[in-house]
Amino acid sequence: MTTTEMERTELERAETKLPDGSLAESVRFVATGLLPALARGLFSPRPGAMKLLTRFNSDRRAIKVLDAIRAKHGGEGVRLLRGKMTVLWGEGAIREVLDNSATAYGSDAGAKKKGMEHFQPDALTLSRGDKWRDRRKFNEAVLKEHSQEARIRDVVSDEVSRMRLGGELRWEQWEQLFDHITLRVIFGDPARNDQELTALLEKLMGEANRIAGLKPSDDYYEFYGRLEKHLANPDPYSLIARIADAPQTDQTRVVQQIPHWMFAMRDTLGANVYRALALCVSGGYTDLPGVLSEAMRLWPTTPLIAREKVDDGSQVMILNVFNHRDPREPDTNQVRPGREHSYRFNHLSNGTQDCPGGPLVMLIGTAVLERMLSEYKLRYIGPPLDPVPEMLDFFQLRFAVQ
Repeated sequence: MTTTEMERTELERAETKLPDGSLAESVRFVATGLLPALARGLFSPRPGAMKLLTRFNSDRRAIKVLDAIRAKHGGEGVRLLRGKMTVLWGEGAIREVLDNSATAYGSDAGAKKKGMEHFQPDALTLSRGDKWRDRRKFNEAVLKEHSQEARIRDVVSDEVSRMRLGGELRWEQWEQLFDHITLRVIFGDPARNDQELTALLEKLMGEANRIAGLKPSDDYYEFYGRLEKHLANPDPYSLIARIADAPQTDQTRVVQQIPHWMFAMRDTLGANVYRALALCVSGGYTDLPGVLSEAMRLWPTTPLIAREKVDDGSQVMILNVFNHRDPREPDTNQVRPGREHSYRFNHLSNGTQDCPGGPLVMLIGTAVLERMLSEYKLRYIGPPLDPVPEMLDFFQLRFAVQ
């Protein structure tokens, strides 16, 4: 028996020990845990949906439902919909799945696959087997080990100083800040004003939220055409300049890896750092990396992680909004910089498919916080943060600039 076969056997044994939930429990989980995640937008957050879901506090409802299911069945998870779906909350069970992603459990299926194929069909996150190993090595080489810290800090400092805030800081200005930072870090200074590139990606991701009825469009080809032009003449101080020295084959599909870097830096990181700024300004925290990690934990931009069991196609769900705010833990609703690492906290994921750009994310995020707090005197306006809410709509955050 091969190592992979042994891993699958152990996973299957663990799964058979999980209890079966009722039809009513299955419906409640789908209604409170799955559908709100789809409604807010799997790829591009919908402002209207975010506002409505926050008003009704859909995350609190999901936490209560899953806590009740756990109280009834115990253990590390439950099988729903007659075994077609498994929901996990135990750290051991979550570890087994995430450590075996891209082998026994794939992320290249379901709604995620249908949507992502619209704008990055050969991305690392949609790969498994040899293709996944090939693309993982490439992404790690470009993103994980970087020697551009001084240059990145210079970019952040320059962009923060260029902001024209007037009397108030809003999301629109913050999004523009991260748009410029992303373009300069990935493609170099000459690309700073290539908003057509980021607008094309944003449009494709918005379309991908529909999941159904997607087809290749002129925007897709224009987007990748613009990426190819940047690759053809890379700025020597850009991230894409590192591509030439990264391990790659015909399977790597280099240009297909770049969209994920763009939206992870511009959209996901932008939202996380904006929430962290709210915590820093309102609470006076000074451990900037710790506060950023806590903001990502408290309000995960990926509300749930979905995997598909390779053998039978059943779905495995890891509900981050529940695991990050486990009501049995006394301090999960508190801001505690320096919190101990856990497989239950998956804002940068864990296991074989953890974020290969994690150090880069933390570098850029903390650099932005540091520069904003030193450059401007800010007063947090709202929404309220005391007590720490289950949901914090980043579109609504407001700061007074004094």
